[in-house]
Formats: sequence, structure tokens, C-alpha cells
Amino acid sequence: MERIRVTGVSVFAYEDVGHHQVFPLSPVIERGSTLELFCSLGKKLYPYKNASHIIWTLNGDRIAKENYIIVNDSVSGVVIHNFTYEEAHVKCYVDFPIEKQHLARTEIKSGFPPSAPENISCIDNGGKNITCSWTFGRDTYIETDYTIIGKQGREWKKIFLNNTWKSKNGSRSHNFQTTVFYPSFCIQLKLENPLGKAESQCVSQISEEILKLGPTPVKVGKIPGMKKMLRVSWERDMDRNKCRIRYRNMKQNDSKEAYNFTEMYQQNYCDLTNLWSFTEYAVAIQCIKEGSKFWSEWSREQIGTTEEEVPSKEVDLWRVLEKCQPTGSRLVHLFWKQLKEDESLGIIKGYRIKCFTQSNHSLVCARNTTDESVTVWVMEQAYVISVIAHNAAGDSPEAVLRIPSCAEESKDYPRVVMLNASALNEQMTVEWQTSDSDIHSYVVEWYDVLEMNASERSWHYVRDATKWTFQKGAFEQYKCYNISVYPVYKDEIKAPSSIRTYFKQGRPSDGPVAEVENVDKNEATIKWKEIEKGKANGDIINYTIFYITEGGKEIGKTVNASLLQYRLKSLQANVQYTAYVMASTIAGGTKGNDVTFITNRLSLVEIVLINVFAGLLILCLLIFGLLWALKKRMLKRIFWPKIPHPKLPEMNQDNLEKPLKEPQSEENTVIPEVISILKVDENDEYQLLKLEECLGQSKVTTEDAVCQHEASGSGEHEAMKLLLQTAPSPSQHFRSQRLPDPMVQQPLLQKPEESSSEDSPNSNCKDEEKQDQTNVKEKTEFNSYLKNSVCTREFLVCKDLSVPKKKERKKETTPPCVSSGDGQQYVALDAIVLTQH
Repeated sequence: MERIRVTGVSVFAYEDVGHHQVFPLSPVIERGSTLELFCSLGKKLYPYKNASHIIWTLNGDRIAKENYIIVNDSVSGVVIHNFTYEEAHVKCYVDFPIEKQHLARTEIKSGFPPSAPENISCIDNGGKNITCSWTFGRDTYIETDYTIIGKQGREWKKIFLNNTWKSKNGSRSHNFQTTVFYPSFCIQLKLENPLGKAESQCVSQISEEILKLGPTPVKVGKIPGMKKMLRVSWERDMDRNKCRIRYRNMKQNDSKEAYNFTEMYQQNYCDLTNLWSFTEYAVAIQCIKEGSKFWSEWSREQIGTTEEEVPSKEVDLWRVLEKCQPTGSRLVHLFWKQLKEDESLGIIKGYRIKCFTQSNHSLVCARNTTDESVTVWVMEQAYVISVIAHNAAGDSPEAVLRIPSCAEESKDYPRVVMLNASALNEQMTVEWQTSDSDIHSYVVEWYDVLEMNASERSWHYVRDATKWTFQKGAFEQYKCYNISVYPVYKDEIKAPSSIRTYFKQGRPSDGPVAEVENVDKNEATIKWKEIEKGKANGDIINYTIFYITEGGKEIGKTVNASLLQYRLKSLQANVQYTAYVMASTIAGGTKGNDVTFITNRLSLVEIVLINVFAGLLILCLLIFGLLWALKKRMLKRIFWPKIPHPKLPEMNQDNLEKPLKEPQSEENTVIPEVISILKVDENDEYQLLKLEECLGQSKVTTEDAVCQHEASGSGEHEAMKLLLQTAPSPSQHFRSQRLPDPMVQQPLLQKPEESSSEDSPNSNCKDEEKQDQTNVKEKTEFNSYLKNSVCTREFLVCKDLSVPKKKERKKETTPPCVSSGDGQQYVALDAIVLTQH
């Protein structure tokens, strides 16, 4: 084994060991020195590793390799400079590719060697134990052994029982129990730790000088018949021949300057004088033995109260006057403040109130109460009211207040001008000016405007000043207060001047409640309610109306605080808007509820005009309908006159209505074609089919068919016109014929080829037709007027009429005919007349 010396530590390095360890183990060094540690690597456990593979850490942090020392193949060292940790741990590891392997660990402590104690002093606490204290330069920060020894005369003796103890941070006092009393002795203190040793000089102690008495019990009481005095007493013994008393007024603060001291010799009591009446005092006492250097501890404080006296001051009286009633009576609320303890000088047991008329000083009311307020009824004349407080010792001075008459109050005028209030540094200050230089006294009154109880009012008398600052806590934030200043002239309270203000303003607690009215096409009215005083939290300076469309930009309009509605203009028609109102104070604003409305499509003016025009139109239609009903025929002749046919002469109505009575023979009977001219459209085949069915119902051999019809569409013909024409088959004839164009004259009935002029019963009619067609041939040109007049046809259902057979035909008529250019016969479409032969 080879011994190696390093700075601050001596260690041993092993040539070859079978296990690994750190040395020195758990070293204690002086703080700030250099430390060297060594770690051995066991060859049997790690045969392929050497000292260069060892890694060092300090409190988990890796130490730089430049601080490593390679002692030999299996021992590695590390140097730590300026070690300042109070406690630390150092570990060594062997390096491996995946994870390092822990080898060993050591704990390190640092501190200082002890220094010699100085200024040793001891106190004998009543002969039972001794407390010694001392000083030295610095703490050791490591565990140090303390030992105190005593020397009586020239011999060292075990004066204390518990004379040895340990301390880490440096002990500066210790309490020892003595074994035997010695009038004088000498004590010495020794200290030792791993870094060094120290001891003090032997200090001589005299028992009489170091004796300290214990606390002395004290009593405090009144002296019967003596005002403003208290007696303090305590137990007396031979050792307590000198004492001092400490007392203080409980109404004053608890600082050391508030104490008063009195020293007493060879006594066991003391009288305290010049105290306040009916005031509590705290009293304590301490004593010292003659020849000792130490006073005893202060005794526990005892409380004493001086006797009561007559109140030294009258009550602070105030009143609130209500309006005079028509009956001449009025209600007066009286208030007064409770006297302070230094003013009441006792316990106030009650108050006496008296009311006198000012004119004859007669007593009109008297009351006793323990409250600080009372309400009395007085008449319209002036009164003088007095209030007296009383305690066990007597009555206070009389507080007098004059109540003016109703007539005086109505004629009074304010004498205070320029009243201002401002809040600075968490306090309210009121300033005013007066118009009367003889006024030097004022009463400042303030109360919450929402407080209806008159007894909650506060007031203060101000003399020889026109400015007053309220004490802290007199006002609450966000509340509105009414502040009034009453001038006092020759003990008479005159008319006040008032102002309303906030001590501190904030944003309103709630926003205005809004609603929408009178919504129009481009306008709408927003109305809102005034915010309650308790929720305004300040003076409302303005209202701002915000409104916005869906996806649009918000628009705001600000109005004066006196307005409670606003008319929004320039709005878009038939658009939904969302609006709200924000109330603002100097501290900020609070928005109210949202209201949604949709503007109208039309304005009120447009709706009125439309209704007026519609009403006028309906009125005109009613007038026209009335005229139509009254003058139908006249109007019909004016607007729709009867236009005669341009080609045919007028026919006699008697001839048209004359029945055909002449029968025909059965064998020569010919089925007449009955055609009714109706109003139909060009392609209306339905009514043509109905006509064919009507014609098909006629019997050829047995009877003649007569088709009766009525022209209901045009109203131009009043009688039925019949056309009788010989035809082989009415049904086949109409099926073979095409509906003629009403704009062009077409042949309606064509002469059948099979019949001869001799055989046909209608030969005469045909000759007449030819003659007529010849006469009018030149006049059958197309007429535009006829085209317009004959535009539609109307076919009516025909009925088969049975006509009695007759042998002879009395009369035969033929319709007027018109011949076309090719010689074929035609009949005018709107003038075909079917008659029965």
C-alpha cells in the first residue's frame, strides 16, 4: 500500500483490489478548499476495463475529464476545486457502450472549524437554573460538540448537570441546571468538530449579580370617592424591594410611547393619578433585587377603569323637517350622535327630550328614550327642542335646536353659493361660498339618495371654514349621494344648498331595456327605459344605439342622456336588423338587450296611396255598374248600336212567326234541312255533330221536322229564321259539307243532282232563287264590314216537331239567295231563314 497526500485530504491507493470503492469515504472538508477523491476498479469484475474507463459525477452532474487523475491501471482520481456545497455526493461509474455501470458513492460535507466563544454571560432564574449566552465569529455548519465546565475556587467541578450538547448551526445560548448553589464561580466553554477545536476563557460569575426575579402578580382597582385615580398593588417579599409600574390608556395606541412608568421602593402598592374619567387602563409591573443586574419580566397586564363623571359635552343634535300639512301640523325627525367615551365619562343610561314654543316658552312635549332618534309632531309655529344625556353621575349640557315656523321656512332663501364636491385620494371634499359675511358656522349633511329612512342621514358641524373633507369610509363607491350645506346664523339653521354626486363612478350594472316601435320601410324607432339609480353606478352621460344587418357592418348613433328614444333612418327595405342600446358613464358603458325587427316592403305613404287608388277604382266600378243597371238599354244603344245586314232587307216579323199549316203528301214529303246559325269557333265540330244528330232524327216518309232554335250569343236577332230546302238526306248533306269560312261567303246549300225541276216540290222556290241571285249578282262582292260582323256561329240543339199532314201547301217561302260567279247559289251566313212549306 502506498500513501498519497493531496490538498486537504490524505488517501490510500490500492495496487489491486477485488472490489471497487471510493476513498476517502464520507470526508468532511473546510468550505472553499480543494478535494481529491479516488475510485478503484475491481479487475475480477471488469477484467477488460481499466482506470481510463472510470467516469465521475457530482450531485448527478458529470465532472469534466480534465479534472481526472489516472493513478494506475485500476485506480482513477478526480480533483474538485473550491468546494462550497454544505453537503454533496460524488459517484464513480465504469463506461459501457449501452449504459454506464455504477461502481461506488461517497457523501461529502463542508464547514468551518469552531472559533473561541466571547462575551459569556449568565442569568440565575430564581436559583433553579442558569441561562448562559455567548457570541463567536461564525457558524461551523457542521456538527460541533459543546461542553461547559465550572470552577469553584481553584478546582474544576461539575457545576451543571447537562453540561454537554451538540449543535450544527452554532449554539449561542443554553439553559443549565445547577447542582449546588455557589456564591461565585467560573465557567468555561469548549467547542470541537472534525475540522478543529476552540475554547473560551474562564469567566467569573457572582450569584447575587446574575439573579433575575420572576414575574410579579399585580392587582388594579378603583379608589372609592376618588375621581381619575387607580390603585395598583402586588405581593411584597425581601427580594422585591424595588419595582416599577407601566400603564397606558386603552383608548390610545399600543406603541411604547403610550406607556407611563412609575418606580416604587419598599412598597407593595401605588396610586395612579391624573387619569381620564371612566377610562380603561392596562397596568403591568416588574421588580429587581438590590445588587442584581437584571429586572424581572413584566407581569401580565391587568385592566382597571376609573369612576364615572357627568358628561362633559352635549349631544350632537340634528333634525329633518317634513313639509307643513294643510292642517298646520308638521313632522320633525330628531337625531343625535352617541357621545364618545371621553365625552360621556360614563355609561349613558338615556336621553330626555323637551319641546317648547318659542313665543311663550310653554312645554308642549316631553319624552324619555334610550335611542338616538325620535319623531315629534309640532304645529306651524316656531319651536325650541332640547336634548339632555344622563349617566350615573349626572346630566350632560343641554343641546338646543330651533325649529322655524312654516311661514319662515317658505320665505327663507339659500345663503350658500358656489357649492362643489370632488373626490381626491379616496376622500370627498366639499367647498362652498356664502353670500352673508356674518355666517361662520355650517352644517354639512349627506345621505344616499336611494335611502328613504331619514334616520340614516349623516351630518357634521363646521365652524370658521368653507371647506371640509369627509373622513375615509363615509362614502361608498357607485352610490349617488345628496350633499347639503346649511348655514347657521345666530343659532338658527337657514335654507340649504344641495348637490348630488358620486364618490366613485363605475359602469352600469345593467344596460337599458329597449324595444322597437313604428317600423317603416326605411325607418324604425328604438325606445328604452331609464336605468334605475341603484344600477346606474354613476351619472349617465349618453346613450349609444347600435344596429346591424346580418353580415353587415355595425353602426352606432350617440344621443344625449335626456333622450329615451331615437328614430333610425336610411334603413334598407325588407331587411332584418338587430339593435341594442348602450348606456355610458365616465367609467364606461354597458349594453342592453338585443331587439330584432324587419323593415317593411312599402312605406306608410306608399300603402296609403295604393289604398286610395284602389278605393277610387272600386268606386268608379261601382258607379259604372250602377249606371249600367239603370241605363242598360240606353247604354247598349250608345255603345252597341243595332247594325242592319248590308245585303238583306228587313223582314216582317209577322211572316217569320206565321205557322205553316199546309200539309204535304206523304209520298212527296221532303225532309227540310233545319239550320240554326250559332256562334262557334272555326274548329268547333262538337256543335256541328249535335246539329247532324238533330237533322238525322227526322222521318222522311211520315212527318215533317221543324227545328226551333234561339240565337243567344249575339243578341242581334230577336226572332227565329227558318230555312227550308229540299235535300236527299240532311245527315249526309251536313257530313259532306265543310264548315264555311266566316270571312268568305261559301255555298251553304247545294242543289241536288238527282231531283228535277218538275218533280221537286220546291221548283218554284228555285226559280225565285235564280231570279233573286241574278238581281243581286253584281252586289255580292266581299264586304269588310260583313266580315267583321259575321265572325262566329252558334248552333243550338234542334227539336223534332210533329206537323199534321196536309194535302196542300198553302204557302211556300224561300230564303233570299245570292249567286256566286260560277252560278252556284249561296245564302248569307247570318241571314239564313228556314221556313216550312
